[in-house]
Amino acid sequence: MKNTLHRKMAGFKALLMAAVLLLAAMTPQIAVHAAPNEVPQAALGIDVSRYQGAINWDQVAASGVQFAMIRVGYRTQATGILNEDPYARYNLQEAQRVGLKVGAYFFSAAVNEAEAVEEAVFTANLIDQYKITFPVAYDCEGFRNTTSRQYNLGREVRTALAVIFLDTIAARGYTPMFYASRNEMTDSKDWDMNILNRYKVWVAQYPSEPFPITPASSYTGIQAMWQYTQKAAIPGIAGEVDMNVSYFNYDGIAEAKDPNGAVPVSAENAANVQYLDVNEVVTPNTTVNLRTVPGTDNPATIVVPINPGDMVFRTGIGNNGWSRVLLNGQVLYAYTEYLQKVM
Repeated sequence: MKNTLHRKMAGFKALLMAAVLLLAAMTPQIAVHAAPNEVPQAALGIDVSRYQGAINWDQVAASGVQFAMIRVGYRTQATGILNEDPYARYNLQEAQRVGLKVGAYFFSAAVNEAEAVEEAVFTANLIDQYKITFPVAYDCEGFRNTTSRQYNLGREVRTALAVIFLDTIAARGYTPMFYASRNEMTDSKDWDMNILNRYKVWVAQYPSEPFPITPASSYTGIQAMWQYTQKAAIPGIAGEVDMNVSYFNYDGIAEAKDPNGAVPVSAENAANVQYLDVNEVVTPNTTVNLRTVPGTDNPATIVVPINPGDMVFRTGIGNNGWSRVLLNGQVLYAYTEYLQKVM
């Protein structure tokens, strides 16, 4: 096991060297002005959320990973409820402790200006207590799903909401960055990139042969960071994780904007899920799996799928995005966003 871990760490350090050599041989497409202490060096990083569970950040740092983009919160796509990622503070704290450079992102489902500002202020208020060196990104996905509250928003409205979030983040003293998939950005299909390319752009595209075998994304627009796989295996993280190469780095680590810092959080507290007790019948708005645990990491936890019109009894709504339900006397779990109360 120890030898395997050492091999993985050596592999990531070799990947990092490849990234440095690649940047030396190419001109990254970065149009925005460099932030203070920004340098033209490649860096390898991960982006994480509650789906990675309790991370061993010491092992992550030892592997050669240089930065981490950490999800601090999200708005549910169906109901519009604003939530803090339950592992946000722990991940920010621990990534900072081991010396990684830290950035952040928020998963938006805003449908109006007030909500976009609310999301940005929520994000800034939380990260003010941590050393945020890398950008703060706006992530908006799933708007093509009919169950999304953003389904009827057009490209111009979506772009305007992203701009509001990013400008609010910039006003709080952070470097804003826009995240989307290559297909959504190409030819401004779903986002007006003529407007959004004034910010740093983080493109997601997963070639069959990831970086550095595939040296760059095929997205031809301006870009500063590339999320090149969802299936990286990183020491210290159970399961798969997203991996990124940035075409910039920073000379040093930023200080927290709030000098008082954050209250320490333990992994146990981060994983401590609390449920609001309810007593109601619910039905899914799409096919959803009922599981033995509130998580999607292991397919073996699936007990049965349920479809719209099927009804189950909900006994609790968790602060982790999951609902506790009863089916034939068995306690199971389903993602809250996909459940609606039967009137």
